[in-house]
Amino acid sequence: MSTYLVGDVRVVEPDKYKEYLVEVPKIAAKHGGKYLVRGGELTRHEGDWEPARMVIIEFPTRGDAMNFYEGEEYAPWKKIRQMYTDSKIIFVDGS
Repeated sequence: MSTYLVGDVRVVEPDKYKEYLVEVPKIAAKHGGKYLVRGGELTRHEGDWEPARMVIIEFPTRGDAMNFYEGEEYAPWKKIRQMYTDSKIIFVDGS
């Protein structure tokens, strides 16, 4: 069963975040991660949620997703994301 990383990522310091955008997809791919959404136009149709920039990455399994997110290779990049963005990240299993 696939697991999806869903992120609402508001970039605060774009210049300091550029390298993250290049390097992290390579790390995700090593864990079977496939970007389904990476930015793109957003329109709100219900509720008051106003995401800034959506990211959705599909992983083959929850284990693959957690190995990426909690792994040593992503750890320094996670710190960069946390410093230069306002992020909300969830994981959800597909059906």
